[in-house]
Amino acid sequence: MTRSLWAMLLGTFVLRVSTAVTGTMLVFYIGHLNVAHGARIGPGGVAVLDSGFYVTELAGAMAFGILADRWGRKVVMLLGPVFGAIAVFLTGLTTRLPVLFLTRLLEGASTAASVPSTLGFIAAETAHDEVLRGRVVALFELVTLGGLLAIGPFLGAALFHFLGPPAFFANCGLYLVSLAFYAYGVVEITVVPADLPAEGIGLDRYRRVFLNRQVLLFAPTWIAINAILGLWRSQGPFLLTGRSTFHDPGQLLLRGFSDIEIGTGMAVLALFFGAGILFWGNAFGRFRRTTILLFGLVAFSVATADVLAINHAFDVRPVVIGLLLVILAGALFVLAGATPAAVGLLADVSEGFHDDRSTIMGLYSVFLGLGQVIGIAMAGVAASKAGVDGLVGATGILIAIGLAALLYLRAYEDRIPQTTPMAALGMVGSLRRPRTGGPPASGAPRER
Repeated sequence: MTRSLWAMLLGTFVLRVSTAVTGTMLVFYIGHLNVAHGARIGPGGVAVLDSGFYVTELAGAMAFGILADRWGRKVVMLLGPVFGAIAVFLTGLTTRLPVLFLTRLLEGASTAASVPSTLGFIAAETAHDEVLRGRVVALFELVTLGGLLAIGPFLGAALFHFLGPPAFFANCGLYLVSLAFYAYGVVEITVVPADLPAEGIGLDRYRRVFLNRQVLLFAPTWIAINAILGLWRSQGPFLLTGRSTFHDPGQLLLRGFSDIEIGTGMAVLALFFGAGILFWGNAFGRFRRTTILLFGLVAFSVATADVLAINHAFDVRPVVIGLLLVILAGALFVLAGATPAAVGLLADVSEGFHDDRSTIMGLYSVFLGLGQVIGIAMAGVAASKAGVDGLVGATGILIAIGLAALLYLRAYEDRIPQTTPMAALGMVGSLRRPRTGGPPASGAPRER
C-alpha cells in the first residue's frame, strides 16, 4: 500500500476513536446529570441526542461527497477533524440538553465530511487491484469499527472515570492528531473530471447516480444492518449502566454494571469483530459480496438469540454463561464480514462513476445514517417499553427485513445489466467488477 493510504487509515482511526470517546463519555455524562443534577433524561433523551448525530451525517454525506469530487478529497477530508474538535469542546462547556443536541449535529457533520472523502480516495487508489481493494477496505472497516467499538469506548470510559466532564477538552487533542495525519500524510493525485454533456450536469446528473439500480437493490439490506447496529449501540450501554428510567428485575442485564466493566466488555467483544473484518476482507476473491452479507445476517440472528438467553440466565452455572459469551463472540466474528462486503460492493459500483466516486461512496454514509436513525428511533421505544428484551424483539424485525431484501438482491444479481442508468454519460459499471487483467472468459467459474 502507498504512504497516502496508510496516512489516511491512521487519520481515520484516530478520528473514529475521538468520535467514540465523545459518544461514550456523553452516555456517562447523562447518567452523571441524572444523579448529580437531578435531570430526568431517559432512553428517549438518549435517542434524541443520537439521532441528531446521524441525521446530520445522513443529510450532509451527499453534499460533502459531491464537494470532494469537485474540490478534491483531501480538502473535504480535513473538515472532519475540525468539526469534531469544535463539537467536543462545546460539549464540555454545557449541561443543557438543547446545546448537547447541537454538538451532536456538529459531530455528525464531522463524519459526513470524512466518510465520503476517505472512501472515494480508497476507491480511486485501488481501482486497479481487487485484492488490494479487499485488503484496504478491510483495514478501513477495522480502524473505523475498532476505533468506534473498542478503543474509543474503553478510552472514553476511562477518561470520564478519572477526569469527569473536563475529559471532553482532553479529547480535542485526538482530533488534532487526526488532522495532522490527513494534512501531512495524504497526497492526492488530482484527476480532472471528464467533460460531460450539458444535460448530464446538475441535479439530473446526481438523480441518476442516486437512483442507480445497483444501489437501490443494495440499499434495503445495508439500511437494515445499520439499523440493528444503531439499535444496540445507542441503548445497549445505557441500559447496562442500570441508570435508565426503565427497570425490570426479571432481566439480568439491567442489574447495573460500572463504566469500566461496560467499556472493557465492549472492547473484548470488538476484538472478535475486528478479527472477523480482517478475515472476510481477505475473502473477497472467494465469495460474492452478497454471500458474505448473508452470513452476516444469519450471525445477527444467532447473536440476538444468545443475548436473550444471557438476559434471562438467572441461577445458572458460570460455565453456561461462559459458553453463551463464546457463542456471542463467534457470531460477532461472522457478522463482521457484512461491513467490508458493503463497502466493497459500493466501490465496485463506483467503477462506473469515475468522476463521482466520492458521491457514490457517500451513499455508504447515507444508508448508514438512515439505518442508524431508524434503529435509534426503534430502540428508544423498545428500550422504554421492555428494556433489553425490547431491543431483541426490534432486532428480529430488522433481520427479517434485511434477509428478505438480500435474497431478492441475490436472485436478481446476475440479471443486472453491465450498463448502468448513467450510460448516457458514457459511464459503465457492474455489481461484480472483473478481476485485474481483463474480463473473465465466458467459461470462467463464478464466485460462490
